[in-house]
Amino acid sequence: MTTGKKINKVLVANRGEIALRLIRTIKELGLGSVAIYENPDKEALFIRFADEAIMIGDGPRKDYLDIDRMIWAARKSGADAIHPGYGFLAENPDFSSACEKADITFIGPPPDVIHNLGDKIIARKIMEKAGIPVTP
Repeated sequence: MTTGKKINKVLVANRGEIALRLIRTIKELGLGSVAIYENPDKEALFIRFADEAIMIGDGPRKDYLDIDRMIWAARKSGADAIHPGYGFLAENPDFSSACEKADITFIGPPPDVIHNLGDKIIARKIMEKAGIPVTP
């Protein structure tokens, strides 16, 4: 996560109910919200609720996994942050890294944390080092 940058507009890199909840919270914080969508979702409620919406492809579902499209959409909209929601790209360290390289704040863990906690052996070693009991 890029630190020290003021966030004014957040792109939500997810869809459906998750996107709707995130957009609602973003608006409550007084920030601008950007929804992304594929053609099959063009009439979805989350798109109408966002301040802006950007179509990222014909889908279905494949474009929500395209890191380059997410960065492109953030740049196109002027979003200075991306929230991944969950699923799709939220657990992909390459997405967090791509945001970092593009100077876009990733609202979530840094790439190394996503990588380490996604690897059960490494995560277990981290827990043991921290004194957290693990199942033998």
